[in-house]
Amino acid sequence: MEVLTIEGQVLWGVSEIGGNKILLEDCDTRVFLDFGMSFSDRAKFYHEPYLSPKDERGLLEFGILPDLKGIYCFDESEAAIDAVILSHSHSDHASCIPFLKRMIPVYCGQTTASLLRSLSEVRIKSFETNIRELKINTFRTGDKIRIGSLEIEPIHVDHSVPAAYGFIIHTSEGTVVYTGDLRVHGTKAQMTLDFAKRVEEAKPAVMICDGTNITGADVSSEDEVKAKIAKVVSGTDKLVLADFSYADIDRF
Repeated sequence: MEVLTIEGQVLWGVSEIGGNKILLEDCDTRVFLDFGMSFSDRAKFYHEPYLSPKDERGLLEFGILPDLKGIYCFDESEAAIDAVILSHSHSDHASCIPFLKRMIPVYCGQTTASLLRSLSEVRIKSFETNIRELKINTFRTGDKIRIGSLEIEPIHVDHSVPAAYGFIIHTSEGTVVYTGDLRVHGTKAQMTLDFAKRVEEAKPAVMICDGTNITGADVSSEDEVKAKIAKVVSGTDKLVLADFSYADIDRF
């Protein structure tokens, strides 16, 4: 993962889909924005259900988990960060939280917490899905979270999973914005526009934008998807099978 820094204060990774772990440091406060796993790194070595990691050592040895001291529950050193803030529940943003030290709090939307707990229950039990005893704190739009020198404002955005948020983060040296994943072609575009308006008002010094289609792409709106599905279903009297992300409630 490519790593970028700004005056030693803001650190984030770019260049692929997956593995979102963005370290924000301000004064003596350190938080991660999202804590996901790299899809491409994992696919080099493992392929479920035929080959799965047996323990954390393989993930560290192959670089799937970055070698970070004071972060993981199997590391005996003191906690090196103050919190993890999740933008939403997708695995590229949240799948590494089972490895966190249990004294490190995780902040996420109320529905995100419900989704994470549900997924942990229905998935095959392993060290990669265990979130028992994680200290999970929830928020909603309008809340303000104080962590050390940081004040964090979560604001709803539209995405293909409920409870997705962007963040306006007030630091000692200016405002940082993290967009998380968002869209305006979905069923609740106004939520993303609400976030954009608040970002404009905040006049950020730095914006960290995570996106698959930033440089341009042909994207079908959810209305178009609905129309295409309706055409297929109405055009046959036989069985129709549909497959989509089980957490995409709007598409369901």
